[in-house]
Amino acid sequence: MLAKGYKFSLPRFYWLLFIPIFLGTSYKALFFDWHIQKYTFHELEDFGRYVMILATSFIEAFFYLLIFRLIVYLLHLVFQKFTRNNS
Repeated sequence: MLAKGYKFSLPRFYWLLFIPIFLGTSYKALFFDWHIQKYTFHELEDFGRYVMILATSFIEAFFYLLIFRLIVYLLHLVFQKFTRNNS
């Protein structure tokens, strides 16, 4: 998949789908997993914590998007084979 000269690209629909997935995962991570309401914003360490939480949420949302794309691809293959066999 990651051969030399291969360009990885996602259609625009997946990038638009990425935004609500990222917002949902970052909201969950910030307010339910890490409880940021208990921290302050007075030190550089706190800013680093927020950046780390958002970075991990970004990666998690991207993994969810790739899983969703894999499911759509597999369903497309199944339905494509199903329609060929019925024709």
